[in-house]
Amino acid sequence: MQAIQRFSSCVCHCGRRLLSTSTILHGRRSREPWDKRFPVRAEDVSPDKKGGSEEMEKALPENHVAPTGIYHKLTGEYTHVPEMVPEFVVPDLTGFELKPYVSYRAKEITQGPLTPKDIFNSVYAETVEGEYRSGSIKVEEDSIKLSDGRVLDVKDFIVDKDDEVQ
Repeated sequence: MQAIQRFSSCVCHCGRRLLSTSTILHGRRSREPWDKRFPVRAEDVSPDKKGGSEEMEKALPENHVAPTGIYHKLTGEYTHVPEMVPEFVVPDLTGFELKPYVSYRAKEITQGPLTPKDIFNSVYAETVEGEYRSGSIKVEEDSIKLSDGRVLDVKDFIVDKDDEVQ
């Protein structure tokens, strides 16, 4: 009943139960303004925050670095844990020509479907032409002789227009 008399402005007596809308009755039990689990940041104590000041902001470190080990509770000895060290996996982009961002204002590129002939021309054509010019590939009437001794029949490579992949 003393609680009802003391906080009569924020407690209503509803039948046998008390209904409280006050944070005073059910608020934090600790008087510390910060949660000990998380470090205090300079943004938390800046002059524009309630209770903050420039001295408090300058007293804090610039950046908080996470520990890479643990302290033993009984002995207080620090133990380094290799799994707690952050590891950044970054690809080597030397000679990479693409830009990291494509604007939404970029013009749309339309390209037709790739055909086997397009793939051959982009991947193998230069190699085959170079070997032909050097003489390691010889073309005779109905066969092609490769440098490793294999003989390919020309009839197997002739494709009719109707049989081409679209």
